[in-house]
Amino acid sequence: MERRGYLLAMLIPVAAVVAAFLGVPLFFTLLDSLRVEGGTFPSLQNYYRILTSRLYLNSFRTSLLLSLSTTALGMLFGVPLSYFIYGLRGRLKSLVLFVVALPLTFSGLVVGFAFIVLLGASGFITLSLKELFGVNPLSFSRFLFTWKGLMVAYLYFLIPRTILTMMSAWERFDWNLVDAARSLGASWWTTVFRVVLPVVAPALLASSSLIFAVSMGAFGTAFALTGTQVNIVPLLIYTHMSEVGVDLGRASALSVLLALLTTGLVLVYEAGFRGDRRGA
Repeated sequence: MERRGYLLAMLIPVAAVVAAFLGVPLFFTLLDSLRVEGGTFPSLQNYYRILTSRLYLNSFRTSLLLSLSTTALGMLFGVPLSYFIYGLRGRLKSLVLFVVALPLTFSGLVVGFAFIVLLGASGFITLSLKELFGVNPLSFSRFLFTWKGLMVAYLYFLIPRTILTMMSAWERFDWNLVDAARSLGASWWTTVFRVVLPVVAPALLASSSLIFAVSMGAFGTAFALTGTQVNIVPLLIYTHMSEVGVDLGRASALSVLLALLTTGLVLVYEAGFRGDRRGA
């Protein structure tokens, strides 16, 4: 009992920090979302306008498409790369891990401008392709300023998150289980799906949930690449908070809906994932 009380006491500072830097801002954002200029408080008018407008609904659809695509590709490339890096040894492994972690130190704006320098109409890679293969720079670089270009830029700093998360799973994995399964006659595919994947499933869940959540809320890279040309929710929130057209109530309502949608989808996904594991 004393140990339990000690642990609870240790959680008080953590709870205070979470309340101060997460709970309080969310509370005031919710309050602002219920305010309408010249109207009564509280009001659901901001939510009604958002949920009945094709512009806002399309922004949520584009954000979902972008995040789901990024999550799928991030896991597709990140998981095999993490296993390959896990197999490296010595200084080479340390060097590769340093390179992998480097994108995580850059802000979203830096990543966006870096991709413009590389893949823009006057970018290094674009001009190199023009010289080597006669590629039209304008046609080639056009994709960079669409949601597909955002997906490529997002993968630059999201795949490292998958790799680093999965690396810890590979490090903790008991590889004797694989040897035992193979010695009992299990095929390679059976070993992967019946032995390896169930053990590393929590890391897969954490990686995919993290990629999806970050993609839904990423702003800096999107703003640097496209300004407000791509119709995704974070950029719409910025539009309503800019000096051109300030509407804090609608921006707050968009923020609340984005948080609810992201959190809800992650919780549903995690519940389904755990249900599949129990069923298996």
